[in-house]
Amino acid sequence: SLLIVALVAIIVTPSVLVNQNNTDGKVPWTPWAGKTKPLDTERFNRIKDRLLEHRISHASALEDPASPQYKALVWLVRDDERHVGLPQIDDEGSKMTGDNVDDEIAVFQRYALAVFWFQTTDVEIVEESLGRTVENLQDLAWNNADGWMTSKGLCLWYGVTCHPHHSYGVKYDEDFHVAMFNLTSNNIHGVLPNELFTAFLKMTVLDLHQNELAGTIGRELANMVELEDLFLNGNAFEGRLPDNIGDLRNLQNLNVHDNRFDGPIPESIGELEKLRELGMFNNEFSGRIPLSIRKLKGLIALYLESNQLTGNIPPVIGQLTALEDIRLRNNTLNGPIPTELGDLKQLRTLYLDTNNLSGLIPTELGNLYKLDDLQMHDNALIGKLPVELAFLNGLTTLYIDGNGLTGSFPEEFGEMHALEELYISSNELTGELPATIRGMKSLKYFRGSDNQFVGKIPTDIGKLLKLEYLMLDSNQFTGAPPTELGELKELKAVHLHDNNLSGEVPDELCDLRNSFFLSDLQADCEDDIVCECCTTCH
Repeated sequence: SLLIVALVAIIVTPSVLVNQNNTDGKVPWTPWAGKTKPLDTERFNRIKDRLLEHRISHASALEDPASPQYKALVWLVRDDERHVGLPQIDDEGSKMTGDNVDDEIAVFQRYALAVFWFQTTDVEIVEESLGRTVENLQDLAWNNADGWMTSKGLCLWYGVTCHPHHSYGVKYDEDFHVAMFNLTSNNIHGVLPNELFTAFLKMTVLDLHQNELAGTIGRELANMVELEDLFLNGNAFEGRLPDNIGDLRNLQNLNVHDNRFDGPIPESIGELEKLRELGMFNNEFSGRIPLSIRKLKGLIALYLESNQLTGNIPPVIGQLTALEDIRLRNNTLNGPIPTELGDLKQLRTLYLDTNNLSGLIPTELGNLYKLDDLQMHDNALIGKLPVELAFLNGLTTLYIDGNGLTGSFPEEFGEMHALEELYISSNELTGELPATIRGMKSLKYFRGSDNQFVGKIPTDIGKLLKLEYLMLDSNQFTGAPPTELGELKELKAVHLHDNNLSGEVPDELCDLRNSFFLSDLQADCEDDIVCECCTTCH
């Protein structure tokens, strides 16, 4: 038949490989270069039938001479010096057991890795899958391809780790069940073939992050039921996550961030009850955060920032009491901050900034005694600064700038001895800064500009000896800048402009311009105040 003729005649298109044996460094080395021995069509068809029966590949792909599946099967049958084959007992219709099962799986896995190889190194296949021209063949060269497409057992191919063998231990030259597939940062281009999901049913780790992979992820991913860690982040994948991703019931870490995924977060995500880390940030996910997330009782880290998520923050997140890190920033979430977040006693990081959140800052956040980093800036929050935030003795970062907060600066904030960064600018805060501010001994950054603070700048600021940036511009402060500012030897920037200050900038502060780190000093020295050392006069 025409098919048999084509099988015999085929010469596999060379793929680009890391230059391992090539001395001139110009021509990509290929392990089967120049091999044109006849194809064993009987063996070809036997393996093909088994691949189809186990749904490893589709018939249309295996019948297309230009496909990576066809080329991989030709390589396996004709060019692979490993000469793996199906056990005869299988074709006799008997039930396979023990080593026979292992032998069959070895064929499937070796074939699937060859498909992955051709899918990501064959120039014509990569160009077709990505829809663009590859200008330089070496652009497709993997950083490391040790062992690939050679006679070595796949357990010795770079990035492949097999389950321990009862006879050989952990590292051995065999074809056994693959446990981990890790080709991180290996300059891999193209799309993921579904064979990667259908042939490795005992794989526990799939790590392909920081490559140049693109395309969509098929529903076949759900076949990998023993998968515990899935890292696809840092690529260019697009489309929707498979709606059956919840079938991966053993998954503990799911990281697909820094891609181009879109559409809603699958409701089935709630079925991943062993999940500990969910990283989906820097994509284009849209819609609401699914309520099914309440089932993820073991979740420690929830990273959904920088997407297009809408709706309220689900109060059910407060039921995930193992959470230590929540990042929902840079979406279009709206409504109030749920008071239930105050039940997350293990929480260390909470990023809610750059959304459309409204209402009051919940006083319940003062219960988060382990909190280290709290950012709620650039929302539409109103009301007073809750004094309960002063209970957060371990807090080092508090960003609540860019809201509509009113009222005075709480005296109790002076108890926040660990706080290093306090951003409260661009609100509507009023009153005087309290003398208790001297208690914030660790403060390095204080940004209080663009409010309605009045009175004199407190001399107690001079007790904040670690202070590096002091931004008090665009308020209604009066009087002269205190000489105590000269005690702050670590200062790098001081902004005092757009106030009602008078008198002179003290010599003690000017001395910091000459002898220490102060390089940015701004005041209203064009009209209201005398400053001989300011870098910018307003």
